[in-house]
Order: sequence, then C-alpha cells, then structure tokens
Amino acid sequence: MPRPPRIDFPDALYHVTSRGNGRADIFWNDQDRQRFVGQLAHHLQLAGVVLYAYVLMDNHFHLLLRTPRANLSQFMQRLLTAYALYARYKHRRPGHVFQGRFKAKVVEDDVYLLAATRYIHLNPVKIAACRRMTRRERLDRLEAYAWSSYGGYAALRKAEEFVSYDVLQEYGRDAGEARRQYRAYVKACLLEDDGPMLAAMAASRYAVGSPAFIEKTEARMEGRRSGRVQDRDLDLPRWTVPLAEIDAAVSRRYGIDPEVLRAHGHHAGPAKAVAVALASRLAAATGRAIGLHYGIGSSAVRAVNRRLADRPESLEVVQSLVQHLRSRKVKYTV
Repeated sequence: MPRPPRIDFPDALYHVTSRGNGRADIFWNDQDRQRFVGQLAHHLQLAGVVLYAYVLMDNHFHLLLRTPRANLSQFMQRLLTAYALYARYKHRRPGHVFQGRFKAKVVEDDVYLLAATRYIHLNPVKIAACRRMTRRERLDRLEAYAWSSYGGYAALRKAEEFVSYDVLQEYGRDAGEARRQYRAYVKACLLEDDGPMLAAMAASRYAVGSPAFIEKTEARMEGRRSGRVQDRDLDLPRWTVPLAEIDAAVSRRYGIDPEVLRAHGHHAGPAKAVAVALASRLAAATGRAIGLHYGIGSSAVRAVNRRLADRPESLEVVQSLVQHLRSRKVKYTV
C-alpha cells in the first residue's frame, strides 16, 4: 500500500475543488446531489475530517476542510471514487467523471477562514445567470439554494450534523445573534465582490492567505515535494529548474565535476542521490528522463525517492538546495 502523500500535514485547512471532466456536469438531479452529500458525510466521519463549508454546483463543488490526521488525499480519493462509481452506474456514462485530480489550496486561519466560507456560500449567486439579478433576487436564490452549508449558518433549524459551525463563534457566544451577524456578512457581498478575498485567491495557486503565509507554505510544500504522482493532489507551483542548474548546484555542494553525476551507475554516491531527488522535485522531467540523464533506470529513481526519508543527511542537503534554488527566483516554467 503506498504511503500517504508527504504534502499533507496535520491540522491543515484546505479549500478543495473538483470539476467535471471537460467541465461537464457531475450532478444531473437532486438525487445525485443527495447521494454526494450522504457520501461526503460518511467519509468525513470515517476519516476524522472537519468540514466548515460546502457548495455543490452543476459541474463542480467546493469544500472547506481541516485534516487533523493529515489525510486529505486519502479522504478525497475515497470520496471521489465512491461518487464516480455511483455516477457511472446510475447514468451509464463511460469514462472519467472528474477532470483530473482535485485541487486544494492551503488556507490561513483567522480572517481567511471566515472569508473562505463566505466565498464558498456565495457561489450560487456569482454565476453568469445571476449577473443581471437585483439584490433581492440574489438573496432569494441564495436562501433557497438547498445544496450548500449556508442554510445551517443562516438558521439553526437547517444545521447539518456533518458541518462544523465553529466559525460562528467569531460573532459571539449567542447562536442566534451569531447567525444574524453572519447573514449580514454574506449579504454585504451579494452584489459587490469581496476584493481582498479574491486577491488572496488569485495571489497563489496553492495557498490562500497573507504574503508571509504564502511564502512559508511554498517553502514547506517544495521541501516535501517528492516527485511522485501523489504530489499533484495539491496544485503546487509550476516553476521548474533545468537539470543543468540542478547539476551545477549539487556539484558545487560536493566539490565534484557535473559529469560525475551523469556517469552511468551510482559512482557519485550521495551526490547522485541528492541530484536525483532534486530533479524529481524541481525539474519538468519524467522519471525515465531523469534516469537517462543520471545514468540509472527509472526504477532506481523511484528507489532514491523512497529511501531518502531514511537518510537524514542527504534529505537535509536536498531541502537546503531546494531553498537555495528558490532564493535564486529562477523563472523557468513548465
């Protein structure tokens, strides 16, 4: 059984989205939506994941989750697989239901947790069909929309057991007053967009928060990037480093000629392992291409990445060189 992706970490907060394949619908009727909500509630309990907000649209959904057990990828894989199996059987639709892997951005707590719930809840009134609606019409649509956690935020009688309403504590200990204040908070952006939140969403492909939080998250994610396929579960940075740049950095660190790294076999010892690990994390190259570059097989590339956690000295060098290459602000892109 493969190990959980190393990019997950305990108590992380994520804004998660997944879209239909080719932007096609994933929910065709209310029975589908009810099925997904039931599966969501089941897997939340099974995985110990905390859900703060959700919304189901026709061809995508949004979730705001906290993962005390660092198991986001496992949770989402089980949820999406369960629903995809149902949808393919129910609607006799061959092929993929979802478009690639889910996307997840790490969210900074405090202001951004609250703003993220509002952003998610307003999705039903921010679509093209609502652009010409009046404020009253948008409010009516929002309050009537059944496939969102907004109802439980707005009224206690609509609260759902699988949703955490801890966010409402920001508005006071009295539940009624807290819900009234939250409704006012959401209504403030019925016609106008939440500019700061939209800017925070657009600032990074993998984090939502302050510039300092984004920088810290980027460093953390890049340091944990293994080059394995599971790393795609988060929308990590797209910038890459050429293999030649990696060779130069490693050869300087170990005081060897770059040609030694590319010689057939494992004669360069730890230096070659570090170079392979860096290439897996930073280079826009397949495992086969990395193996050819360093004179080893693709299976050996996978073995290097698997064994790195058991070699703290080499892992420390890899993390140090990742930070070094980042600090150079290389502009290469995929």
